[in-house]
Amino acid sequence: MRYLTLQRALGVALLAAGSLHAQAAGNAATQLRSRDCNLEFKGVTVNGVVTTHIQSSKTSAGSSNDFAGGGVDGACTNSDQRVKADSAEHFGDQRLVYLIGRVHYTEARVQLDADRLTYYMAEERLVAEGHVVGRTSTGTRFAGPRATYLRAKPGLRAGSRLDAGGRPDTWISAADAAKDTKSADSVHVVADSVISMNDSLVYARGTVIIDRPDLVSTADSAMMDQGRELVELRISPKVVGRGEQKFTLEGAQIDIQSRNRLAERVRSFGSAKATNDDMRLESETIDLRMAEQKLSRAVAWGPSGARALQSGRDITADSIDVIMPGQVLQSMHAVRRARVESLPDSTKVKSKVRDWFSGDTIVAVFDSLAVGDTSGQAALKRLTSTGDAKSWQQGSRSGVPLPDTVPAINYMAGRVIIVDFAKDRSLDKLRVLDQVTGILIQPASDTTKAKPVPPKKPGMFHEQREGR
Repeated sequence: MRYLTLQRALGVALLAAGSLHAQAAGNAATQLRSRDCNLEFKGVTVNGVVTTHIQSSKTSAGSSNDFAGGGVDGACTNSDQRVKADSAEHFGDQRLVYLIGRVHYTEARVQLDADRLTYYMAEERLVAEGHVVGRTSTGTRFAGPRATYLRAKPGLRAGSRLDAGGRPDTWISAADAAKDTKSADSVHVVADSVISMNDSLVYARGTVIIDRPDLVSTADSAMMDQGRELVELRISPKVVGRGEQKFTLEGAQIDIQSRNRLAERVRSFGSAKATNDDMRLESETIDLRMAEQKLSRAVAWGPSGARALQSGRDITADSIDVIMPGQVLQSMHAVRRARVESLPDSTKVKSKVRDWFSGDTIVAVFDSLAVGDTSGQAALKRLTSTGDAKSWQQGSRSGVPLPDTVPAINYMAGRVIIVDFAKDRSLDKLRVLDQVTGILIQPASDTTKAKPVPPKKPGMFHEQREGR
């Protein structure tokens, strides 16, 4: 077989139309053994006919410029690099190679298919353009209009880097690179640009969408650490859980920690908000725990406290811990300066003032299977307030048509207050334990209708007050 061996580092060898003498080929091979890569191109044969043709000219610096068409097939004799293309251009002084038409580049770390590829040899930089499709050795795959690949090289850069621009479609699957892009364990990333560092770290920027089997995430920028199974979302991040029982999490930044490709912990920092069918949770920090792709626990805390809105109730405290195995609301712990507010039963009392419970700690227990529950939310069974517990409740007065516009007020305080709720969500029973105090106010009439007050008779005391 006949070869034309180039005279520069990472040089190109093209199949020449004329034969090369065996001695010249041997001398060229000896010279190239000390270079970074001995890249030789051989001709392409179609129906037994070699279609490759070449033109070559010497430069004033002693190197050569070479132009080949009709198809080339090349490989580095001392590395794993291999390339195919319709045509190639090599400029020796610039150490630059252009590959044009149906380019296919492969090595152990990456493979690239493109319409055109420019190889800057001195920089170990490859720029692929036009219908670019790439794959890294760890299974990351992408398709887009443009990509730049920086090869690892001692003394130049420690690791490789792959930049894909023009809003590429990217699939990240560290578990199995051989599966197609729709495989269940693939993570689909769409962003304005995607950067893969050393086949391990992936950075995405510009309207990022990360679609995975358990979650769908959006943000303006994202970092994915394949080895640690960590995702960091920044600038307007949002995470939505998949499945029938969906949830959303928002905040200034969100981190997702996974194991075996499934999320175990999702944390939001800065004005965090978490919402599902049962409640809305707000705080500076919200930490969601997941098991089998469902929420199992949510913890909220921060300098401004935490707040949970559930079935018309407003629960506040320094921190709130929600237990929900299988994403079914089971209990809620509000710790320090805990308070529960809710409007009274509108069928019995007409008031815009909220009822409330307070205490050092409030524990709410729920029954998601309560009979008569048509709201789709878990029904509250019991509230237990401990530590300086207080209760302020409005109720209807006896003998007054419902709803009562001037309700009775029942205020209770003690060490512990236990409140049980009926299946229709109304208050059923209230118990106060230890250090009990309280007061019941029963207005005799509608005090909102003010009666005229007769003027007082003039007198010394009256006159003195008026004169002050």
